[in-house]
Order: sequence, then structure tokens, then C-alpha cells
Amino acid sequence: MIESPHHARVGWVGLITSSAVLAALTAAVALHAAPALALPPCTVAGLSALGVPAVTVASAVDVPASPANPEYCDVRGTVTTTGYGAPSGLAQFEVQLPATWSGRFLFFGVGGTAGSTYADFAGNPVDYFQALFKGYATAITDTGHQAGNTDAAWAITAPHVADSAKVADYYFRATHQVTLAGKALAQKYYGAGSIRRAYFDGCSNGGRQAMVEATHFPEDYDGVIAGAPFMDIRAIIQGAKQEKAMLLSADSYIPYTLLPLIDKAVYASCDAADGVKDGLIQNPAKCAFDPASMVCASPSATGCLTPNQARTLRSYTSALRSEEGRLIYPGASVTDLAGGMDAWTTGFVPPSDFAAAEPWGGTGFSPAPAVWQFTDHIIKYLVERDPGFNVRSFPESPGGFIGEGALSLFDARTEAGDGDRPEHLLPFIYQNRKLLMYHGFSDPALPPFRTVKFYEDLADARGGYAELQENVRLFMVPGMQHCGGGPGPNVFDTLTAMEKWSESGMAPDGLLATHSTSGTVDRSMPLCKFPEQARYDGKSNVNVASSWSCTSNKGLLELGPDGVRAGLGGDGHEGDE
Repeated sequence: MIESPHHARVGWVGLITSSAVLAALTAAVALHAAPALALPPCTVAGLSALGVPAVTVASAVDVPASPANPEYCDVRGTVTTTGYGAPSGLAQFEVQLPATWSGRFLFFGVGGTAGSTYADFAGNPVDYFQALFKGYATAITDTGHQAGNTDAAWAITAPHVADSAKVADYYFRATHQVTLAGKALAQKYYGAGSIRRAYFDGCSNGGRQAMVEATHFPEDYDGVIAGAPFMDIRAIIQGAKQEKAMLLSADSYIPYTLLPLIDKAVYASCDAADGVKDGLIQNPAKCAFDPASMVCASPSATGCLTPNQARTLRSYTSALRSEEGRLIYPGASVTDLAGGMDAWTTGFVPPSDFAAAEPWGGTGFSPAPAVWQFTDHIIKYLVERDPGFNVRSFPESPGGFIGEGALSLFDARTEAGDGDRPEHLLPFIYQNRKLLMYHGFSDPALPPFRTVKFYEDLADARGGYAELQENVRLFMVPGMQHCGGGPGPNVFDTLTAMEKWSESGMAPDGLLATHSTSGTVDRSMPLCKFPEQARYDGKSNVNVASSWSCTSNKGLLELGPDGVRAGLGGDGHEGDE
């Protein structure tokens, strides 16, 4: 049995368009121009001679400076992972050591079910592309297995036999032990007595890694950046519920071609709720859109929803609950579905057989929906441990309920990988470390209201927002989808904000975010610390950040219409547990 610690560069360049980020990169290049220390040779022999325990160096390449990066030593190898009631494992890593080091260390998360070190990067791309220029030694790990990031077949060695080494490594062990090894490698390479500052930066599963580090291993990092965190693997059950609603019948399935029409109706209903009709909904929790309003007036009508499609959309935005009505997981936001819900939930082609165990097949993203692939593999391999298991038979209903027996089994086999317990974050807070969280309000993969609820519960545990915000701040991003994308300003710099907070005590009240079209910035806006919401001044250019303010807007993000949080009601059970 795995023992929980509580019990024992290439594809993203076009996203960097913010003038603030470009200024930071320019300053970082000037830092890089400083004379470098005499360093060990960037060779396998040179890195191996440093003698870092549990580390095997497979390659070491000196990468010359270019416009895309400063000179650095690219080191790849493995860390032997041990302990926590599981057999030893082997986690691959990549560490990048710049010729001019700032004394800082930065670890990046990986996405999905992990499985690689570079093709699977999942963090803030703005942070990623300035890290080496700022002199960070960086690290990343495959979390103990090699596979595609929707694949979880590695979690078993045979039917009903878990590969407990790989499971422990994916859940928490590899990230922690590669952290220790990466820090030691950097210190020895630079001949340093200590790391000046260590930060973690991840989104999605990388956000789960971030939260697990903060809650399980509070001494590892001075600051943690957690975007759209997959911090509670129960999200998979919510995904299964959404897919079951979609697959009830051909009449229940919402083709991706209808999503722009739904978006248009949602914006007509909700865009002005934040005080300005500007093509951006600041707070979907206050959107009172009813899918029934789009039901076709006659069977021959077009550009509308069937009654069953309206029920599917309502299931998508409604909470998953126990049979007694206890909240298990919030529903999704109804905003900005086109470009998000299509890739994640509906897919770009309908299933070949609505009754099939594998309606879109068993592997891969598009044209199949990503949520189906994650749901299928995680329930099949991590929970049931049966490659022949039909996920359609896992007992949660399209209407939003799950039996206690199925929930208990799911929790028993996934909780070691969760980072969602507010009380487990308290040691991190008591050591005066910093956690910066962000989540897109239009995220189609991981419902944003789960992060909101976690933060509200954490505020309750800390005696209110003012006390909590000394160490933990949340920034909700209107119009942003999963870790990026969407119509809202979705490019922002969290690394610089973390540095100022951790190193100079300058806590971020807001983050400047931009949106670009074809490489040109066409909108900017402040992202306010929760529960504040950006408010338009009513007279200036709505597309310019200076026309918006976070001041005196406290509490605007907390409650939905009629005092009910969006995503937590539905199916006859209103409000929270």
C-alpha cells in the first residue's frame, strides 16, 4: 500500500506579447551578460563527478546562447525514487543550468497523466521563457513513467495488479525526490552552499503537482505557482458524468458546431451583468443563463437545442453529488464553450456508437474529446485496475449522483495524489511561504468553481481573506480556458509577481493580463485578487487596463444569482453541503 506523506521551449513563443514580459526579458538579458563563474565541464563525466545521490546522468549538452535562450548546460538523466511503502522507481528528468546563475531554482510541472519531460510541459509559458534569461536553474520530470499524457496503462503490471512504484511516483514521490536531486545538482554545479530561492510553476496536472508539493512537502519551495490545479482527482468523476450525459443518445449529444450559438445566447443573457457589455463575462457565477431558453420551438427548427441537449448542457454545469446530496465536485462554467468544450467534452466528431464501451476509441486527443480519454484511462487503470473495464458502467449518473461504494473505491486509490485539503496547507503557510493560484473562468477541463471553493474553505480555516492573503492569493481569469486560450486576456507574468512577493514582500494585488490577435495586443486588463473583480470606469477605452480597477470591489466573485454559487446547484440540490 502506498503511504501518503501525511501518513508516513519551442511552441509557446508567440504567446509572449505583454510589454511587461518583454521588459523583464530585456532586463534578464542584461543580467546574463555578467561574467560567469568557472563551472564544471558540461559533459556526462563532468556532471556525474558531482556525485549527487540517486542521480544517473545520461546526457549533458552545452547549448550556446541564441535569441531564444542564454547559454546553458542541458542535463538529462534519471533519479532512483524510494520509500513511501512502494518499490523503488526511476524518474527521468531534465535540468537546465544557465552559464550565469541567479541562485534561484525553478521546477516546472507536466500535464495530463505525465509521461515525458519536455513535450508534456504544463505551466505558465510566460514564466517558462523568461526563466533561463533570469538565471534560473530549471528542472522537470516525467513523474516516473514514459507514456502519452492521456495514457494511464502504466499504472498496472497486470489486470488488478497496481504498479505501485509508478503510481506513487506520479502522485507525489517523483516530483519531490527529483526536486531534492535537482537542487543538489545545481548547488554542486555552481559550488553554492544553498539555493537562494526555489519556486514551483505548474498548470493543470502541473497545478496538481504544485498543490501536492505545498501540502505534502512544505519545505521544498519558497513559493508555488498553481494554475488550474487538478488538485482533486475526483474531477475525473465529474468528467465521467458529463460524458455520460452527452452519450445518453444521439439526441443528447451536442455537436461542436452548436457551441458558437450557445456562446452567443450566453453572452446575450450575461455579458452586461458586470456593468459593461464588452464581449467578456467577468464572473460566470452570476450568469443566470438557462439552457431551456434555447430549446427548439418545433422538431424542424435549427440553431437551437433539443430538450435532451438542454439537459446535457445543464448536467455539464451542475455539481456531482453523493446519493444523499453531499457535494462531491462542482460543475463547469457555461461561458466560452467554443474552442474549449469542443476539444475537451464534445469532440469534433460524434461517437461511432453511442452504446459502445469505447465510443471514440481508447487513445489520443482530437477528434475524440480529451475528457473522455482521461476519464477512461484513470478509472480503468488507476481505480479499477482492469484494462477491460467498461467505464460506462462506473456508477455515477448523468443526472449528477454517485454511490458511496464507488466513491470510496475511487478515493482509496487516488487520494494519495490529491493536494486539496486546506488543513494540509497550513504548515506551508506557517513557514511564511507563498502560494499564487490562478484559474480561467471558462476552463472546460477542470471546473473553476472547485478552485474557488477550495480558496473559500481555506479562508475560513485562516480566519478570513485578509489573513489568508498574507501567504495565498488567487486570481480568477475571465474568458480564459484551460491554462490559456479563450477570448479574455490570458497572457500574464506570475514568476515576477512571485519573486517580488517572496523576496521583497510586495504581494500582488493584481496581475496585468493581455490578449493578442495575430501577435498584436488588442486588450489588456488587471486580474484582481479573489474575491475582488475588475470593474470598468464607465468612460475610457474598455480594452485598456487603465480603464479597469480592482479597488473597493471586494466580494464580487463570491456568490452567484440568488446567493447560490454557480456549479454547486442543479438536479434538485441547491447550494452547498
